[in-house]
Amino acid sequence: MGHSATGEVICYKEMDKDDHFYGFGEKTSFLDKRGEKMTMWNSDVFAPHNPEIDALYESIPYFMTVNKGKAHGIFFDNTFKTVFDMKSSDETYSFSAEGGVINYYVLAGPSPKDVIKQYSYLTGRMPLPPKWAIGYHQSRYSYETEDEVRELVQTFKDKQIPLDAVYLDIHYMNGYRVFTFDEERYPNPGQLIADLKNEGIHVVPIVDPGVKVDPEYSTYQEGIQGDHFCKYMDGKIYNGDVWPGNSAFPDFTNETTRNWWGEKHDFYVDKGVEGIWNDMNEPAVFNETKTMDLAVVHGNDGYPKTHRELHNVYGLLMGKATYEGLQERLNGKRPFLLTRAGYAGVQRYAAVWTGDNRSFWEHLQMAIPMCMNLGISGVPFCGPDVGGFAHDTTGELLARWTQVGAFTPFFRNHSALDTVQQEPWEFGEDIEAITKKYINLRYIWMPHIYSLFKEASDTGVPVMRPLLLEYPADPEVFNLSDEFMIGDSVIIAPILHPDKNHRAVYLPKGTWINYWTGEEYSGQEYHLVKANLDTLPMFIKKGAIIALGQEKRSTEEKDKRVTFHVYPSMDGGDYFFMKMTGGPLITRKERLLKAMCVMK
Repeated sequence: MGHSATGEVICYKEMDKDDHFYGFGEKTSFLDKRGEKMTMWNSDVFAPHNPEIDALYESIPYFMTVNKGKAHGIFFDNTFKTVFDMKSSDETYSFSAEGGVINYYVLAGPSPKDVIKQYSYLTGRMPLPPKWAIGYHQSRYSYETEDEVRELVQTFKDKQIPLDAVYLDIHYMNGYRVFTFDEERYPNPGQLIADLKNEGIHVVPIVDPGVKVDPEYSTYQEGIQGDHFCKYMDGKIYNGDVWPGNSAFPDFTNETTRNWWGEKHDFYVDKGVEGIWNDMNEPAVFNETKTMDLAVVHGNDGYPKTHRELHNVYGLLMGKATYEGLQERLNGKRPFLLTRAGYAGVQRYAAVWTGDNRSFWEHLQMAIPMCMNLGISGVPFCGPDVGGFAHDTTGELLARWTQVGAFTPFFRNHSALDTVQQEPWEFGEDIEAITKKYINLRYIWMPHIYSLFKEASDTGVPVMRPLLLEYPADPEVFNLSDEFMIGDSVIIAPILHPDKNHRAVYLPKGTWINYWTGEEYSGQEYHLVKANLDTLPMFIKKGAIIALGQEKRSTEEKDKRVTFHVYPSMDGGDYFFMKMTGGPLITRKERLLKAMCVMK
């Protein structure tokens, strides 16, 4: 361990030749981070997202080492800019920070799942989200008018494609002022939100931290009068350019400011809003450094600290203010918050999406290890923008990405201004049929997925998992970045390249059954699997029971029937199943048993 004259601290550890490293929050590139050097500094990166980018929107200074099936973790609890160097040497690795102290926790394992349980015990676990938050969400930067939103929802209805949420990006506001609606574009937001709720659809407005400097704007007035804005040591308020122009930024390190910000959400909750989307909360500023001046001094409830030290927790504390503000106002309903920026523990307040990706096949490929490492890092509720945010998607890419999205914990299609529209029906009937099939599949699989969310909220173990979590001693899965598991018995092996209808699938120990055909595959080997554009390769482990529901318009519609698909693991044996209605025991000998349970 060392401490330099500049205040930098560094810690070296021995590296074994069989060490593999996972976690580190939101990072690009492959699953295994051995050979990488990564910086933790919340950054707004519009382009490009590629393996070279070492700092994105989230900073989670934690990782797990797996060696021959045994695992331990390290959480370096330091909010300064930190660097994890798994690259410069084969014999040692290091983690360092620009300031502060070397304060780290060792999580003893011994299994990878144990490490995640220990880390999430320390930093908190995801509260069980409302069921609607786990459905299919549709977004665009931006649906600019109330009429556009109504037309969108009507199209989903006409085409019988399920939908649980519509997002309002920055154009809903009056001149990008938070806590306002543009009265011309959205003349009656309360009525719109109520009408959509009758259809089982929630509206999720974006809320950024930047408050427009405008002496006639009530939120700015309150912020000044209540001393809620970030400022320099001499008391001068920090101003920076973001969407509304010159803006002030709430100092979320102070409890009084967090409470004020939470109370401001009356504006949305009174209109029926139950979910909020926080963006630009790194905080992002339109200047050379892309963020707030490091000389800003945060109040920090009487323990003032510079922005250089507290930058990485700004988004986390905004999330805390927003989530707790919603929680107090929703009368027992579970709030939903989506955030772009965060720090270790962000899972206590928000789901995370991976920010401004692009409509590239490479970005579809990258999303899978990215979400798997976020899951290892204690953030089970995550996902990428389906179809890609920037650039123009294609029908084929949208179809393949929707197949993956159906099984990422957060499932939202979102695209940028000036890109082609990418709603499910925008690429002709064939692609529409495929996207609809997989959005429907999300709802059919909802009972199984929802139970995994419950497990994640209880234990911290993620919904979407690398095979490594279940098979930590299998060398074939150490860097397996193009397959993932949902729970402990389902493998998703998507097609991630254009014009491909076959792929090699690795299946670990056990016997695996093709979800679509019932065909059996032996484990611990590779199989060449055919998958036309309408097929997502999915495999269920023998011995599993999967609870599946029905197609529905949104999660507001309850399952009238849940079917338990039982994949018996011994040939020819008798299997017993009791109907949930309290009926008699029933016996089945066929390989694939479907027991119908009528849910009363």
